[in-house]
Amino acid sequence: MSIPSESLVRKPDDESALSTEPLLFNKYEPNLSSQRSDTINQKSFTPLDTEDSEFSPYTANNTASPVVKSGKKIIVVVLLFILSLASFVSQTELTSYLYSNYDFNQPYLLLFLTHGSWFLIWPIQVISIAIFKHFKRSRKYQYNPFSLIQLQRNISSSVKNQHKNIFKTSGTLIGENYINNSEYPRSIWGFLTSKSIIHVIKSVFIDTIILTIAGCTWYVAMGLAPASDITAIYNCSAFSALIFAIPILKEKFTYLKLSSVLLAIIGVFFVAYSGDNNDSNSEFPYRLGGDLIIAIGAILYGLYEVLYKHWVCPPMNAVSSRRQVAFSNFCASLIGISTISIVWVIIFIAHITGISKLEIPKGSFQWLIIITSILSNLIFSLSFLALMSLTSPVLSSVSSLITILFVGLCEWILFGIGLSFGQIVGDLFVVVGFTILSYSYWKEISEEDVEDDEDDDPTDIEN
Repeated sequence: MSIPSESLVRKPDDESALSTEPLLFNKYEPNLSSQRSDTINQKSFTPLDTEDSEFSPYTANNTASPVVKSGKKIIVVVLLFILSLASFVSQTELTSYLYSNYDFNQPYLLLFLTHGSWFLIWPIQVISIAIFKHFKRSRKYQYNPFSLIQLQRNISSSVKNQHKNIFKTSGTLIGENYINNSEYPRSIWGFLTSKSIIHVIKSVFIDTIILTIAGCTWYVAMGLAPASDITAIYNCSAFSALIFAIPILKEKFTYLKLSSVLLAIIGVFFVAYSGDNNDSNSEFPYRLGGDLIIAIGAILYGLYEVLYKHWVCPPMNAVSSRRQVAFSNFCASLIGISTISIVWVIIFIAHITGISKLEIPKGSFQWLIIITSILSNLIFSLSFLALMSLTSPVLSSVSSLITILFVGLCEWILFGIGLSFGQIVGDLFVVVGFTILSYSYWKEISEEDVEDDEDDDPTDIEN
């Protein structure tokens, strides 16, 4: 990768004033001569016209020309998978501890804090990369890294380039291929009101509504049905993701995929119903209603995953895996903002109607548990969304079932809660189902159409 040094940093002896360039405009434009614009369909696409439009970022990837094996992408997928497992287990155990030891029954508040905190993901990424690039350039060009002028210039340049990358990536979602400087927004308002970013914002907001409803069904059903019912039925979202992926993502139906998903779900039922269950219909008179509610939640969660992939995941034949991950973090922040704008209304209504009176956590240790749980959820969210971007929502959904095994092992090791024979059998079913499904998606996992190089990746500006 080679870019003129001037585009990386202004030399220390530059006497010009601080940059007055617009937010997303940079006179140093990298070489984009080898962009793969022919792989992007130029037809416009919006989140509400899926029946009338033939263009889809997902299907665009499936019709790509020859691809190359990418060991780098495989490593990224594996690392994201491990991160998602560890963070989900951590969040589950922390939340369980909070509920059982402190009787903290504030489900809507926790939903607001966890999902709402996603808005921090993108700002943290932008600032971290900008600071890293600044020190990297200071070492390369041998100037004082603590010079305020150089710090401001480099961070400003990095922030502009990172948002230009997002703008370019968003263009692939609607079949636009932004190349010329004149096409870039010249202000924050121009960025937010551009056609491609509006598409992303609308898509994310609609998807967040679906996600929020799915999350609320879980909390409502918990008071109506046994936990075993909730666990087993809600994890059937993997099956609903497969069903929705066939018509929406144009995924090819195979009995191998179907059998692997069903095998994993059967394993979940084994785990859920294998232990001692003293719950009866007399203790849960509205058990059927609770089961129906959580079934709706499972369907909606599968729909949320598939629509996220369909609406806001760029085609992999136009954007490198590194940019896929960066864009998923941008979308995660939008989900966080959308959650904040939606869930506070739910909290207010639940409070004034008496459904769930709002109570603020008491004590510093409770807050410590909540904050740690939020951080775990942040890590899980960014890794899970990135997994959906790089692979398939069906595979990501089934991979989340593996957490059932690790939660059981964690409780056995830390709290002495034994594993029954049924749980072990169920865990094996889940692992086998996930292994088979991974095999069926191996081609998609191991292939990447764009090398992580500026000349090949039209969104790779930040260097």
